Amino acid sequence: RMQRRTFLQAATAAGLGAGLASRRAFGSSDLPELVLPSSARAFNILECFLYGGLSTWETFYGVEEYGRPDNANPQLQNTQFYAFNNGSNTALQTALQRCGDAALTLTPFATDANGMKVKLGPMLRPLLARKDITDRMRVVVTRHDLEPHEAAIPLALCGRTLGSPSMASLGAHASRHFLEKGDAGRRSPYAYAFATSFIPSDNVLATVATGTLPGSSRPLMIKVDGAAQLTALLERNGVGTVDQRKQHDALLETYINQHRQRLRWQGKGDPLRSPKLAEMAQAVRAVRDVDGVQSVLKPELFLPFASKACTDEATNLPGMSLRLAAHLLTHPTEPARHCCVVDGGLLPADGGGGYDTHGENSYTQSRNLSNLFGSLLPLINEPGENDPSKIDLNKTMIVLNMEFGRSPQAQGGEGRNHWPYGYTTVYLGGPITEAQRGLHGAIGPDGYATTYVTPAEHRMAALMALGIWPFFQDSFGVSDVQNVAGELEGAQSVAARVLGYSS
Repeated sequence: RMQRRTFLQAATAAGLGAGLASRRAFGSSDLPELVLPSSARAFNILECFLYGGLSTWETFYGVEEYGRPDNANPQLQNTQFYAFNNGSNTALQTALQRCGDAALTLTPFATDANGMKVKLGPMLRPLLARKDITDRMRVVVTRHDLEPHEAAIPLALCGRTLGSPSMASLGAHASRHFLEKGDAGRRSPYAYAFATSFIPSDNVLATVATGTLPGSSRPLMIKVDGAAQLTALLERNGVGTVDQRKQHDALLETYINQHRQRLRWQGKGDPLRSPKLAEMAQAVRAVRDVDGVQSVLKPELFLPFASKACTDEATNLPGMSLRLAAHLLTHPTEPARHCCVVDGGLLPADGGGGYDTHGENSYTQSRNLSNLFGSLLPLINEPGENDPSKIDLNKTMIVLNMEFGRSPQAQGGEGRNHWPYGYTTVYLGGPITEAQRGLHGAIGPDGYATTYVTPAEHRMAALMALGIWPFFQDSFGVSDVQNVAGELEGAQSVAARVLGYSS
């Protein structure tokens, strides 16, 4: 349930005000053309967070030679693509049949850093039907060493470990950058996060973490099944009538000005710098201007609807979130720069979220991934469609992110365990054209990545795709990039490995 304090924190992103224009740091947050030319950058980003961890082996990284039932190493038999696709276990084919097509086809895609042919798995069939999208798809092998959700989710969303003072979400970094660029007439947020009330405390609120960034950078969290609470807060009925609200806002503004006056030496000159006062002033302005948020949120977008995926039907909360995110990203006057949708599945997995499949992997993953694509793909313009209310991959980059993958071997009889040691992060559109299409990295026969990108490097790449310098203050450091000695070298390394751009 959204509390007043939570709303006040989130609402600081809803207005700008004169105070923000002065919140500039030394240096520039603009990305140099040398690293990624302006013509290649995305205008905004849609991030789909596959909560629980997608199984890599039946989706974005299938190697036919790995894990076969007749593998010479007994410990590697019936693993990866063959964990539920072997002589004694046909769970994968049964699941695919329930989803409309039992074919176990692997589709050729790219060659990895180890020289192995990587193929796309049968769970991706809905995506593979959109060649215009897969022609602009880049798959990047990812690795870290944090197995618990509580630790891995903040790392994946922020590129920082839990407890780090600088742990800020991608949306917060984007908000800070575009707020400081100063569109004085804008009153709606630059970044949003979408979740549901069902999601437990696995630190998914890292989607709106600000770290050491100003509180005004905080993305607005919207729980699509809690629209009534959000609407009530935006109406500000607790303050009274419209006239009473104006009086209330004027009184708070007076208090702010009085405190600011006390920060002037003998009442003259510029006031002393007070970050806390600046944050309070921004919060007051944001609450005063909540009609700016209301102006971009159409009530009909919160109407629930049911969808069917495979053999299950339920209220489609991820679909509602994606519909709302697409609306905000394509808004004609105040488009969002970053939207993060937490995909908890059409129905939750046995371990929670949409993809935490400890007990049953094949059907749950097939169903919830099918629902994701069934909800997302119709929101993306097809070639020649040019619908302004739909996502244009020339403007919007889509990121399929997750806290980790699933283990190459089965857990119990039908499930898979957490696996941060080798999984994939996927980029669609934006800077990724046919020239960048392909794969970076490699996962070995034991499921461990041998060439990979870290979560911090992924966050840096997304910032660069938006034209943001990733080494700006309170962001990332050279030590967050593998095997480089300086900032420019680090940015170029990340651009080459993650986005496919060499300079």
